[in-house]
Amino acid sequence: MLSLHLSTARSWRGGENQVYLLARGLGDAGQRPVVVAPPAAPLLARCGDEKIETRALRVRADLDIYGALKLAQLLRKLRPQVLHLHDGHAVLPGKIAARIAMLKNLKIVAHRRTVFKLKGKSKYGGRVDRVIAISNAVKEQLLNAGIASEKISVVYSGIDFPEPLSADAPEVLRLKQAHGIPADAFVIGHAAALTSEKRQADIITAVAEANRVSKGQLEAGAPIHLAIAGAGELQEELTQRAKALGAEKFVHFLGFQSNLRPLWGMSSMAVYASEAEGLCTALIEAQGAGLPAAVSRAGGMVEVVEDGRTGVIFSTGDTTALCQTILAFHDDDGLRRRMAENARVRARSLFSSQAMVDGIARVYRELSVR
Repeated sequence: MLSLHLSTARSWRGGENQVYLLARGLGDAGQRPVVVAPPAAPLLARCGDEKIETRALRVRADLDIYGALKLAQLLRKLRPQVLHLHDGHAVLPGKIAARIAMLKNLKIVAHRRTVFKLKGKSKYGGRVDRVIAISNAVKEQLLNAGIASEKISVVYSGIDFPEPLSADAPEVLRLKQAHGIPADAFVIGHAAALTSEKRQADIITAVAEANRVSKGQLEAGAPIHLAIAGAGELQEELTQRAKALGAEKFVHFLGFQSNLRPLWGMSSMAVYASEAEGLCTALIEAQGAGLPAAVSRAGGMVEVVEDGRTGVIFSTGDTTALCQTILAFHDDDGLRRRMAENARVRARSLFSSQAMVDGIARVYRELSVR
C-alpha cells in the first residue's frame, strides 16, 4: 500500500515524531510510505536518515491554494491509496488537493492530536473518510463537534522505549553537574514546550511550597528539585516566577533536550499540570522509564496514568494537592517503587510504537475494502 503523509510543521515535537515512527513502521511492514513536509523540516532529515521516501513541500496555512495545487500534482503523480493528514493545518489543503486530483480510490485520513474544542464538524467532514483520535478524550471532543462515531478511530500515540539510564550513568551525572543539581537531590522531571496550556507555573509553585513546608524534614535529606526540559515563549516569565517564590535554587531550566533519557534517569517522579493534553508522549516516555507521575485531570493524561497504581491524578490548578503528592512520593520509597514498576510495565504494553503502527495500519485496511 502506498500512503502519503502530510505534515505542515517546521519544528520537531511529539506529533512529528509520531509521523516518523509511523512511516518507519509501515516501511518495515512492506508498505510504501511517502512523507511530505516543508523544506528543511527536521522530519524530512529524520526520515531521510532511515531511507524513508520524502518530498519537500511547504503548505503555509489552512487555505493555501498554491500548496494544495502542488500537493494535487504530487497525488496525481504517485497515486497513493491513502492521504494521511497529520496536523490541523494540513486538513483543508489536503481536502482541496484530493478534490483537484480526482483520484477515485483515494482515502483521506486525518489525525487529531489535541483536545481543544472544535467550532463545528466541517473541518473533518466531507471528503475525510476517517479521523484518528490519539485518545478517548480527543474522541469526545470530536463527538461533541458532531463527527459521527463510526468515522472516528482511537489509536494511542506510541513511542520507542529505550532502556532507562541509571541514576549514576555518565550522561545523567553530566546533566546534573551542568545545571548544578546536587547528586543526592530528589528530582522531579518535566519535559514540554514552555507554553500557557502546560501550566509549568503550577509545578514551580507546588515545588516551592513543598520545600517551604517541609524545610525541617528536608534539611537532613535531599531537597526537592524540579528539572524542566523544553523551550518556549514563557521561558523568562517562568524564570521570574521561580525567583519570586525563592525557588531559583531548586528549579532548573535545561532547555530543549533531544534525548530525554538523562532527564528521566535523574528523576524520582514526573509531573504534568496541563490544562489541555491530547495524550502527552513525554509522559508516556517517563512512565515507560519507570517513573511514577502526578498529573492533572486534563485530556488524555488520565488514560496514560492509572490513578493510585502508576501515579496520582489531581485537579487542574490545585497546587496544594500537587504539593501533597510530591511530598508523599518524597517520603515513601516503597510507594514510589511500587508505582514505578507498575508504570513501566503498563506504558510499554499500551503505548509502544508498534501498537500505534498496527492500529493505524488496521484503519488503512478497513478503508481499503470499502
